[in-house]
Amino acid sequence: MAGKSKKLATISDVAEEAPSAAVKAFPGLSYTELADLSRENLAAVIKANVALSEGLEAIGKELMGYARTSLEAASQTASALLGAKTFEEVVQIQSDLAKSNLEALLQGSAKLSELGVSVANEAFAPLGGRVEAAFAKFGKPLAA
Repeated sequence: MAGKSKKLATISDVAEEAPSAAVKAFPGLSYTELADLSRENLAAVIKANVALSEGLEAIGKELMGYARTSLEAASQTASALLGAKTFEEVVQIQSDLAKSNLEALLQGSAKLSELGVSVANEAFAPLGGRVEAAFAKFGKPLAA
């Protein structure tokens, strides 16, 4: 290691060399155009992150609502089971609980599925536009 004398670049060195390196790497595009593209890309990532955060929050609220409803139903069923007088009543109460839980599960799954698709679409929408913009911007110099 002592024989190697490679100089580490400082942030100021990189900042000074970045504009000329960018122009060399992408002929036909100015540093300002590349900087604008980067700013727009960062804005799109922020929008996607906001959409994803809001969507995950909505999914979390939906899951908590389902859990709360299930717990309430189980509590009511437990009270009803304690008040049952015959074995037939116990079987009927238990079967009603199973039926209502299955219906709630199917409804909740459908709602969560819709939310998941919606969140994915909203989160990727800003990024898709940026991919198209990048291809349009970088495709010009390559085609020339």
